[in-house]
Amino acid sequence: MLPQSKKVVSDEKQYHLWLRISQVSLILLLLVGTALFFPKGKMFQFDYAVDQITTETIIAPFDFDILKTESALEKDRLIREDAILPVFIWDNTSRDQVNTRLDQIRNQLALWYQAEKELSVKRGYWQTIQDSVVADSLLYLLQEDSLHVLNIKHDLQDKGLKDLGTPSWSFFLEKGPSTRQLTNSVKQALLPQYMLGIIGDLPPGEGHIRISMIMRGKESSRNPQDFRDMNEAWESVQKVLVGIYLNSDPHMLQLTEDMARAVMVPNLNYSTELTENRKAEARNLVPISVGKVFKNERIVDANTRVTEQIKQKLDSLEKEYIRRGYGESAANRLMTIMGKILLSAFLLFFFFAYLQTYRSQIFNDIKLIALVGIIFILTLAMAHTIVYKLQWSEFFVPMSIAAMIFTVVFDGRIAFIIMVSLTMLTGIILSNNIPFIVANLFVSSLAIYTVRRLRSRSQILWSILAVTSGYVAVIAVFEMIQFSSWESVMEHMIFAAANGFLSPLLTYGFLVLIERSFKITTNLTLLELLDFNNKLLSNLAMKAPGTFKHSIDVGNLAVAAAEAVGANSLLARVGAYYHDIGKAEKPEYFIENQLRGTNKHEKLSPRLSATVIVAHVKDGIKLANEYRLPSIVADFVPMHHGRTRVEYFYQQALERAKETGSEINEADFRYPGPRPNTKETGILMLAEAIEAASRSIKNPNPQRLETLMDTIIESRIKGGELINCPLTFRDLETIKGAMMPVLTGSMHERIEYPGQRKKLHIMDDED
Repeated sequence: MLPQSKKVVSDEKQYHLWLRISQVSLILLLLVGTALFFPKGKMFQFDYAVDQITTETIIAPFDFDILKTESALEKDRLIREDAILPVFIWDNTSRDQVNTRLDQIRNQLALWYQAEKELSVKRGYWQTIQDSVVADSLLYLLQEDSLHVLNIKHDLQDKGLKDLGTPSWSFFLEKGPSTRQLTNSVKQALLPQYMLGIIGDLPPGEGHIRISMIMRGKESSRNPQDFRDMNEAWESVQKVLVGIYLNSDPHMLQLTEDMARAVMVPNLNYSTELTENRKAEARNLVPISVGKVFKNERIVDANTRVTEQIKQKLDSLEKEYIRRGYGESAANRLMTIMGKILLSAFLLFFFFAYLQTYRSQIFNDIKLIALVGIIFILTLAMAHTIVYKLQWSEFFVPMSIAAMIFTVVFDGRIAFIIMVSLTMLTGIILSNNIPFIVANLFVSSLAIYTVRRLRSRSQILWSILAVTSGYVAVIAVFEMIQFSSWESVMEHMIFAAANGFLSPLLTYGFLVLIERSFKITTNLTLLELLDFNNKLLSNLAMKAPGTFKHSIDVGNLAVAAAEAVGANSLLARVGAYYHDIGKAEKPEYFIENQLRGTNKHEKLSPRLSATVIVAHVKDGIKLANEYRLPSIVADFVPMHHGRTRVEYFYQQALERAKETGSEINEADFRYPGPRPNTKETGILMLAEAIEAASRSIKNPNPQRLETLMDTIIESRIKGGELINCPLTFRDLETIKGAMMPVLTGSMHERIEYPGQRKKLHIMDDED
């Protein structure tokens, strides 16, 4: 046994070492992750918002420029950009390029005409050949000529003649008009346009009154209306071609139009590169400052409202601090990051200290610590994105989601401690935003209050009303002490109302995800388990109605006791409903399900009877696993008896042992345990025993019931059944007082109706 004991101690030490390393690692990750959401660089000491009241006189420590705001600077830069004329370059080579392309097209058209003509002659000759060998040889040549024609057509299409299958081009192949004449006609119509200038597309934007034209190295400002655009130039080309071919075949006109369209390009083209370069230079020339503050000059007095101009000076002072190297060196950056991590550590310290001191079971659960860290990081990420990235109101940051999730997953006390840390940390990250901190401490308290005893999904409506009203009230209060503009107040109100409406809805959705991802049972799941249509409960009600009734009565006692000592009354009721589900396997062996006069234990030995009775715990655990009951509910199955004895059959066995002189093994008459380890399981152990024992009292009255409760509680204490349970002696006294009204109420007598006794005697005689 000694080596085994050493191994157990060693394993326990390794587990505790792993647990501490995991806890420290998660907390460090949380601190580093939190520091990432602080504003970059050092946190400026004079961080005031517009309309805030200063608490000190601020004197300039050195000379610095008053920098324009980002919006003002961008506005000035856009004005300078708009003053830059779009640059167009006159292309002197366009006329020669058009001539060259037209000559290339003319040559290709001649080749096409000649190739088509030769192919037609060979095809006609091939159709007259009788000798198959000669025909096959000529067919190969025809295929080569067809491929040659196809290549010529592709070349023409590449040069701009896209559609060569029109009737006009069929006319060209049939009649063979002079390609030189066609080309000269196009040149006659097109080339004069380049003397006047064909301007390309203007850059996107508003209408340009002037452009800057560069021609032969010289630049001048021109009106774009002085030149023809592509449409106007094309209309002129068409007029010339119509005049030439007015009395000719219309196919000739179409052929020249196709050729002109294929080669026509503007010769005054927009230069994107030159224009953008000039705009960039113009932006860079815009001054970034609007004035200067000199050393020892007073920026603002104490108790003064911060205006836009004062805010601009303070922002400029902050940027000058950074420019002078107060926050740019590697050493300063490292020091700043460490400072942010330590600041986060200070704010989170009392939360983790509270957990370790008062809720060690949560602090020692890595899964729950990870959940807390994830919600922290997600909340800070949303705050950073909403305020700094999207530039929305800080009152849209859904802090109440975290408050409600922590309340439902843990409880109101832990949720409040967490939200104090999280709200202060978020408020500091959002530039020491006092209104944000005050508003969210108040709203988080309201959110915690609305879901602290979650018993129905309709509570979401109260959460929406509470969160929305809380935000509106705080914003209104700060409006009373600040000179905020009406537009700013309305913006905050709208975002706050949207936050109040969306946060409770999103919370209920997130809770489902958290329950499944982290295997956590919340009150929402417990509410679902109270449904009598649940397979386990309906099966118990049908097979063991007496046990089902007993479970409901035990639930009433447990709820009263749990509420009295601050335990989870909903969990206590659910545990009471499911603690005896194993009795559905052999219901006839339990007295509450037996008909009067029938008892199957009369034919069994005490030891075997005890085995059958104890088996309902094992059967219950099996059913709980089969139907995937949450562990905190399944724990009620073995813990409601703990390690107690099946006293009735144990005493029977003792009496028989005295008569026969045999020995008995006490372990055969004990439940397997474990003992209760929570307030709720401890309360259920007492409620179950008291409810069952109270049924055996004849002529029950408050004194007898109190004596019964004292006896049962005393026996559980002496037997060590409550040694792992956090119930105190004061709690036990409170539990007795809470159970008494419920117990006496369930034991009351009914009035006897006229003739009832006579009818019962008749029924007994018939039996």
